[in-house]
Amino acid sequence: MFTVRVPATIANMGPGFDSFGMAVTLYNRFHFKEAEQDALRFAKSGSADTSVLTGEAPGANILFRAMEHLYQQAGRQRPCFDMTVEADIPVARGLGSSSTAIVAGLVAANQFLGEPFQTNQLLDMAIRMEGHPDNVAPALLGGVVLYDTAPYIMPWPMEWRVMVLSPSYTVMTEEARRILPKTVSLEDSIFNLRKASVLTYALLREDPDALRASLQDRLHQPYRRQLIREYDAIEKLVMDDGAFGMIISGSGSTMAVFYPTVLHAFLLEKLETLIRQEGWDMVLNDVTVDTDGAQLLDIAGALRE
Repeated sequence: MFTVRVPATIANMGPGFDSFGMAVTLYNRFHFKEAEQDALRFAKSGSADTSVLTGEAPGANILFRAMEHLYQQAGRQRPCFDMTVEADIPVARGLGSSSTAIVAGLVAANQFLGEPFQTNQLLDMAIRMEGHPDNVAPALLGGVVLYDTAPYIMPWPMEWRVMVLSPSYTVMTEEARRILPKTVSLEDSIFNLRKASVLTYALLREDPDALRASLQDRLHQPYRRQLIREYDAIEKLVMDDGAFGMIISGSGSTMAVFYPTVLHAFLLEKLETLIRQEGWDMVLNDVTVDTDGAQLLDIAGALRE
């Protein structure tokens, strides 16, 4: 019996559409033990809607599908498992909740089998299941990840922090992709190429001015922000108060604010005041980058060697 802890992720990071992602210090915990029949329960949830993780029945949900996939790759028959999920990551809000289930299922199955697969093989399986790498790569590996045909881990300075604001309503990935144009102009493509390059420079050089200049996007955010009614007011507040920038986390509805650590208390108070005054139903989580990725814990919650 053991636990797999997997961090939430912020995909795209503005201009890095389907390429950049970062793991943050907000977690789902998955408790596994072998059993006589499959069972799945939720100890708590950051969202009342857990269907993204569960499906209609234990055999249909993402966790079991991930475990089944790895057992098949190993040429073994999957035994039954009893699983309990502690879900602190809001579901279907753009923070990679489904990716945590894929990663947890693969890591757990690999552990039960005696770790026949290496981390890079688990990542390949996770990407095939998810369809794109910008959530599963940082969820498994931790840190800020640029994924091409392989992951490239980027630094994130201690002087930079993140706030994630998750409205009560969902923006499903299918809807968020449907709203995007089928083609983009050469001008917009060049714009995003430049901004993604500046983002890479900002991370490697830990340059706050470059980070501030890099977070604009023309491929997805101008369209998806229309689905997030609080976006404009929050963006204006944080930019007026000195944040580096605000982006849509994944496909939304969560918004992520990147800001200097020195603004922590001031910006937190301003955002909490705005949310209260507007009467928004919204969860604010103040986080930083998780550098560990998916971790095996023992029953007491300590890291396993």
